[in-house]
Amino acid sequence: MASSRLFGGTNLSDIARSVKDGGAASPFDKPTAAKPVLATAELALTGRTVAPVQRENILSVDPKRVRPWKFHNRTDAWYTKERCQDLIDSIAKDGQQEPAVARKLNGDPTADYELIYGMRRRYACEHLNTKLKLRVIDADDARAAVLMHVENANRQDITPMERALSFHQQIEAKLFSTQDALSDAIGLSKGQVAKMLKAARLMHHNVIGQLFIDKSSVPVDQAYKVATLLDRPGAKDVIIQAAQNLARKGEGTRRPPAEVLRHLATSLDRSKKFEPFQRQYNVGQSTVVVTRNPKGKVTFAFAKGLQGVSHEEFRTALETIMKDLN
Repeated sequence: MASSRLFGGTNLSDIARSVKDGGAASPFDKPTAAKPVLATAELALTGRTVAPVQRENILSVDPKRVRPWKFHNRTDAWYTKERCQDLIDSIAKDGQQEPAVARKLNGDPTADYELIYGMRRRYACEHLNTKLKLRVIDADDARAAVLMHVENANRQDITPMERALSFHQQIEAKLFSTQDALSDAIGLSKGQVAKMLKAARLMHHNVIGQLFIDKSSVPVDQAYKVATLLDRPGAKDVIIQAAQNLARKGEGTRRPPAEVLRHLATSLDRSKKFEPFQRQYNVGQSTVVVTRNPKGKVTFAFAKGLQGVSHEEFRTALETIMKDLN
């Protein structure tokens, strides 16, 4: 992410670091004055290197009155005591060090705010029965998406697939008009965004998506490979059938995600039917019997070994054999 740049050449890491450091130096001299806050969404979308000064609007609210933004990029698998224990311990000891970011809601009887980012902080505060610190912003969905991406750009606990699924959701909801517009807004290359979106779409094939209890742990590279294989003529039916077989046996959810994807990717090879083949070839002064079974396994049996056979003789025979095997 260190090389990712937004409009105007602004570096994502620099933005994230500025957010962490509290933005530009405060023009307010009095210690009681509100501190300025970096307008991250504006900065990310425009490429400005100096943020306009705003007054922070930090509130302490009941976490139960805060709902997640529908485009947030964490899956529900994160919200367990085990996966949030580090944050629970930290807030219990030192309090909430960084506010979450949210928008004000109107007309929802169940919630007053929707959280753009900070869902683990919300879970920890609710678990501890303590107030959640919120920075309330006014931003449309596209700006909120960029702000969330900037916040999470350097986080190690957001998986690539979580980001991919979030990008897919944002494109489907038309937060960004095109993939290129999304790429420009978040500072990732067009190729990388296209790859992530293709991998995310694989998770929306019901028979394939149901093989993964926690989609956030699915490796993007392998998901992209399987999604690309689906585009081959006749391949989709084979891969879908392999997924259905795993689901019927209950094996998909018991295997690691990478292993499941590997199984799907190799289903094309397993589905091929080969014509049985057996033929004898001269290799110099020796002979070799080449056999292929219906599954495509090829064996070489040298009657007298390779002793006395030159490299050139072996290469010539091998070229003939490979041509006959097609």
